[in-house]
Amino acid sequence: MIKAVLIDDEKNALEMLEWQLHTYCPQVQVVAICDSADKGIAAIHQHRPELLFLDIEMPKKNGFEVLQAFPSPAFETIFTTAYNQFAIKAFRFAALDYLLKPIDADDLVNSLKRFEHRSDGRFKQQLEMLMQHYHQPDVLPEKVSFATQQAVHFIRPETILYSESDGNYSTLFFANGTRLVVSKTLKEVEEVLTHYNFLRIHNSFIINLKHVNRYVKAEGGSIEMANGSQLPVSRQRKEEVMKALNL
Repeated sequence: MIKAVLIDDEKNALEMLEWQLHTYCPQVQVVAICDSADKGIAAIHQHRPELLFLDIEMPKKNGFEVLQAFPSPAFETIFTTAYNQFAIKAFRFAALDYLLKPIDADDLVNSLKRFEHRSDGRFKQQLEMLMQHYHQPDVLPEKVSFATQQAVHFIRPETILYSESDGNYSTLFFANGTRLVVSKTLKEVEEVLTHYNFLRIHNSFIINLKHVNRYVKAEGGSIEMANGSQLPVSRQRKEEVMKALNL
């Protein structure tokens, strides 16, 4: 069983999340339900959970202040939040799980599956990245985080040549010839990498503009990358691509 503590100042949200966990995630044992940050901190000390479900926006102390009370956390966290563009952007940079309220049951189940498959213990490093970007949203981190089914990888965006869609996953292709399949759709990868001079050129491809060799006009247009790969440019995106390449 996974011991979990729920922390949220909204009583209805707590009750609904407890019911959803009981109904859809029987492997989770809810050991404490807390309607304030201080109660949550006390419950973590008392129960030593493996997992927190933590609301961000709470009065007096927010969710980040709860985590700051544990410099070396022995638990992981799934954040629950109403829509907050800065928080969500920060979660994506750090490859941390979050659930938007009202919480969808399928999203909850998938978050638990990802938690159960994680084994590399990099939550502290992810949390540091999250805090940095949340408090300084205009400062881009030197590295971004991408999760695979086995681990979380911290990657310098400039080392990525391009990314290709693979259904619910994406493959990152690197300048050194390696590749990595990550647990994000191409849209989710784009939401992180677009800040680093990446551009969507096709439904299946995002490229790093710094690694473009040339634009090939034949057969509707394609991009040749630094490793020689020829990637198609969709008709709908051709004008945007030409503009980005100053053509």
